[in-house]
Amino acid sequence: MNRSPAIAVFLALLLLAMPLLAQEQLMTKRYFDNWLITATAPLEERIKALQETFARMQREAKELRSLLMTEIRIAVGQLSASVDGRAVSLDAAPAIVGGRTMVPLRFVGEAFGALVSWEEKTRRVVCSLDGTRIELQIDNKTALVNGKSVALDAAPFISGGRTMVPLRFMSEQMGASVEWDPESKTALVFR
Repeated sequence: MNRSPAIAVFLALLLLAMPLLAQEQLMTKRYFDNWLITATAPLEERIKALQETFARMQREAKELRSLLMTEIRIAVGQLSASVDGRAVSLDAAPAIVGGRTMVPLRFVGEAFGALVSWEEKTRRVVCSLDGTRIELQIDNKTALVNGKSVALDAAPFISGGRTMVPLRFMSEQMGASVEWDPESKTALVFR
């Protein structure tokens, strides 16, 4: 007598009956889907609440950034500019020299809160802001930024008693970004 088929049938029935013996329900796809929806609903509600909180925090951060950000609008050839929407008179008009927009250093630096000093003997101007020290010398195309030499596209010069410097270089060294409108020849600087 061959017991193998009988044992195989017995084992198959036993495997099928195991969940029932353990008082577990056999899971159908519909049962599992319903269970999954019920089990994950609280998590999905929490995720939605977190997404709403994150969106609110992003809006608040954007508002704070706009309150803390300084915006300078300066146009080539104009003796007036604006800082955060307030009109400011300039001693020297911005100019384009060698394809670079040159602006009065003291105006831009002080608008961002930098300390600007002039050394008459060496014809050097020093601008310090948030741990960054920028040194420029009149008619010299090399600047020092925190003691390291940096090549300039255009050398600083004096116009109307003011040191004129490359706007993009100075702005970016002070952590600002520059947007240029070529039609109106206006720069918008944000920091």
